[in-house]
Amino acid sequence: MSANAKCWSERDKFMDVVGIGLANIDLVAHVKDDFLTQHKIAKGQARKMDDLSFARLRGELPSFEAIPGGGAANTMCGMAAYGVSTQFYGKIGEDSFESLFRASFREYGVAYDVAPGRRESSQCAVLVTPDGERSFAYIDGASWDLETDDIDPAVLEQAKMICMDSYAFKFGKNESVAKHVIQCAERKNIPMVMKVKEYEFIRPYAQKIKAMADGGVLSLLVGNHENLPFFEESKGIEATLEFLKSWKCDVLMTANTGGAYFISKGEITHHPAQVVANPKNTAGAGDQFLAGFLMGRLDNKTVTECMEFANTCARSILMHDTARPPLVNKHSIRF
Repeated sequence: MSANAKCWSERDKFMDVVGIGLANIDLVAHVKDDFLTQHKIAKGQARKMDDLSFARLRGELPSFEAIPGGGAANTMCGMAAYGVSTQFYGKIGEDSFESLFRASFREYGVAYDVAPGRRESSQCAVLVTPDGERSFAYIDGASWDLETDDIDPAVLEQAKMICMDSYAFKFGKNESVAKHVIQCAERKNIPMVMKVKEYEFIRPYAQKIKAMADGGVLSLLVGNHENLPFFEESKGIEATLEFLKSWKCDVLMTANTGGAYFISKGEITHHPAQVVANPKNTAGAGDQFLAGFLMGRLDNKTVTECMEFANTCARSILMHDTARPPLVNKHSIRF
């Protein structure tokens, strides 16, 4: 652990952060590029599959390791590893993965008390090619059945920050979870962070997300150079940065080896990436980058300090088969 990281981990618990997102089980496997072609998965992208196609893909994996995952869940674990008090809301299935998921949260110190759902746990195959790039195939599952009744209103209302994946717009009946969380954030004036994902979870909700920013509900929009352009169908980093300058909330955009960009009040700050040669796995790097950035933001650090610590958190997992900071007692199942 670096001196900088050690300094951060020894501070007092000054906040509570609530994360809401997918309670995924990541099936991490190392594959050749032709495996992606065979299963029609674009490199570096995510493909939703039906249960039969996913079962076939899983059966053809040479081996894989089942690891608890999900973007917001990974970020909560990353923050908790540095002493931040966090709680996560996402629904796991009542199956063989449930105990694995709960054990991981206990090890990191993340509060998690959501009752299991009836459907099988949501699963995502994280396919790592020889160049370290990761591609995804996933299926629906219990995650999508999270309801407002699963969320303790007292916990949500006392949070000092809410971090929600755009997936949450499809949780519950009639988008009830997202509505409930957004209304709470607005009523209690809680800083809200939203991390956007694939096209199908941006375009249908683009106007709602923009309205959240315009209304002062959304404090920080987070995405990368591949998904943020979906808001206005722009092409290229420069064009994307230009239209994001008009947003009334802050924006954090990562661009892999191109570094990261922070946009606030029309001003753009670029921070170069600390490139790691031959990374073993890049899965979760963005989740941990966000964890580091948010810790700095809530500690009132400068943008540069936030970016530097974000890089530290992201780099810490690049040589591990996990999207969360490595622990002495690793929770996973090898298949």
